[in-house]
Amino acid sequence: MHLLLAAALLPIGLAVILGRGEPAKTISCLGLMGVVCAIAVATLLGAARRRIGMGPSTGGA
Repeated sequence: MHLLLAAALLPIGLAVILGRGEPAKTISCLGLMGVVCAIAVATLLGAARRRIGMGPSTGGA
């Protein structure tokens, strides 16, 4: 349970530190982290699909 709490609070703590405590910068930093995480997850899912053969067809005969 403590590990889950730490994993949830880590991005918030990083955003506060990177945003230097200013609310607008902190929210912007959290938004940017969310976008980066979404891109990373999409990339990993695409790689996993290709690896197990569920990706788009390459048109092989």
